[in-house]
Amino acid sequence: MAIKKFSLVAVVALVTCMVPMAHGVSAINSVEDEQYGVQMTQDRGEMVFQIDPNFADNFHDNISVLTAVDSTGEKFCSSTSDAVCARANEYQFSAVLGPCNDVVKIDCIESVTGTSANGTATNGVFKQQFPLRGITDYTGSPAEGVPSGGTPSLWTLDGLPHGFGNDYEVAVQISGSKINGDALKPPRSFSAVITPVSIFQTDCDPLTSGAQCRDKWMPDVLPNGRTAKNFWADGYDQSQGYLCRSWNEDQKCTLQHAFPVGARFTVKVRLSTSPSGWLHGRLKDPVASIVRANKVTTVTVSAGSIKVPTVVGLGQFANLPTPIQESFTKTCFKKRCGTARGQDATDEFIANNPMTQRQVIQSPSAYSPEAFEQIKLWTSYVGDKPVAMPSLWSVRTLSDDEMQNAPKCIKNGVGVTGIVATNASAYSEGPPSFNKATSTLNYKVAAMHYEKDGVTPFAGQYTLVLRSDIAECLYDVTDTSVESEISVKGEDGAEKTASSAFKLTNGWFTFTATGFSHSAPTIKVKLTRSYAKILKGRSISVASAAKKNGIKIPSGAAVRVVVSSKSKKKCSVSGQRTVKAIAKGTCLLSISVTPKKTKAVPRPKTKVSTVKIVIS
Repeated sequence: MAIKKFSLVAVVALVTCMVPMAHGVSAINSVEDEQYGVQMTQDRGEMVFQIDPNFADNFHDNISVLTAVDSTGEKFCSSTSDAVCARANEYQFSAVLGPCNDVVKIDCIESVTGTSANGTATNGVFKQQFPLRGITDYTGSPAEGVPSGGTPSLWTLDGLPHGFGNDYEVAVQISGSKINGDALKPPRSFSAVITPVSIFQTDCDPLTSGAQCRDKWMPDVLPNGRTAKNFWADGYDQSQGYLCRSWNEDQKCTLQHAFPVGARFTVKVRLSTSPSGWLHGRLKDPVASIVRANKVTTVTVSAGSIKVPTVVGLGQFANLPTPIQESFTKTCFKKRCGTARGQDATDEFIANNPMTQRQVIQSPSAYSPEAFEQIKLWTSYVGDKPVAMPSLWSVRTLSDDEMQNAPKCIKNGVGVTGIVATNASAYSEGPPSFNKATSTLNYKVAAMHYEKDGVTPFAGQYTLVLRSDIAECLYDVTDTSVESEISVKGEDGAEKTASSAFKLTNGWFTFTATGFSHSAPTIKVKLTRSYAKILKGRSISVASAAKKNGIKIPSGAAVRVVVSSKSKKKCSVSGQRTVKAIAKGTCLLSISVTPKKTKAVPRPKTKVSTVKIVIS
């Protein structure tokens, strides 16, 4: 979500009407977790740490913007053809897409559907854009392949109501750039967010509100004199005790609510170009399809919502444990670090005053090492539980920075190579890392041990979806000859109890691990070649043994089988057709397969493979 991110040059006060809890952490018991906001006193010396999934994963995903880039910095454009962008060799865009219709047939939302827990499907009906027009909306260029940027859309799902109605806000955003005059070649990012909402009339006054009752991009001048776009979020809603996701022109806003329990949602989008990279989701049991045909890419994502813990710690610097004090001092001494006191947010004040005279807010990225460190530091002070657990449905491509350390097979892959989804507060940067020594894809997550009641254990959920060709690149396996190993290891290396599952569907491997406890466990996924198994004294055909090892022998092919010298006491081959098990152990065969000659391939190549048979 785009709510309540601090401006880089201006400060949004976060004072909300909350009921205090232990050590200054607060929540409203009568309000949904989706409406949780941090209570701050604005006192000097106040220190805040927060990982809020409401905006940590989805920052300004509901606002379009187009900016030209030159030696002087960034400048806003109303269209790709206006004077500023037309003469620029480079520009950047983020386009929120609307519904497809008779006029807009591409770079649009084809459909939104929902399925209730009992299996009843409901087609969403487009209701309106919200707002009707954004402050930095722009007109794109079909010739350059740049979509126009608009606002989120509201869809009504009559058969799938939530607690406050049946409207859902859908924000699908495509981001990209034109570099050296080419807007099609640079890779593009993709994000989609579905949110149950209601429309609420606020009493925000545009004349007195610091951001005029709108979240928006604004021009800024950097210390080096270059111009840049800077995101401003209006804080009026939080000062009144509620949270807005999107603001309309008439001071109405959409309030986020909880998803119907057990429901699944599907968004289908038509794009002029294909997104690329790796997808990260706040999704339950995601299924994705990306099909390119007739110069149109159709992206379909289907999943359930997932609850993600909001972690917050708050207290006076003087009263905090020494390790937390040292962490704030190390990170924020003489640095802005999210200072929230408007009159004090000057470099001079920050440089010349101790932490006890400042107000500091740390909101590290959920995938940063700092997020893991801070959760561990704050647990003993605020309790081993979150302050809220909002339900979310969101998916996004990872940024270039997040992909820097990705395995080569993933980083060099074309198109979308995989998806990872988790309900953890903090998670590894980028896709899972590949450990060559153990041949596992490893992914670290972190959360507190209990739900917000402090009693119910918080059960971890993790899903890894991996394209089969990427799996073959990593593990040297084929999609017909694999077995999986999924494990969850604690920080001490001990195995954690978890339920796991593995499947292959339409060229995608899906691995899941659920029900494990947190702190900071690592989920490990491994694929290995499958093999044939027979009992001592029994026989198996060469063709069957090869098939169980993922080796296909074409009809009419010439086959030659040789028993490994180390296996001659374990098995024997009769007539190049049958393998007999002589003794318990492992039988290794070398199989040479030469396909039948054809007019198209008069000299077919011979492929040599190793076949493994385990004899028990």
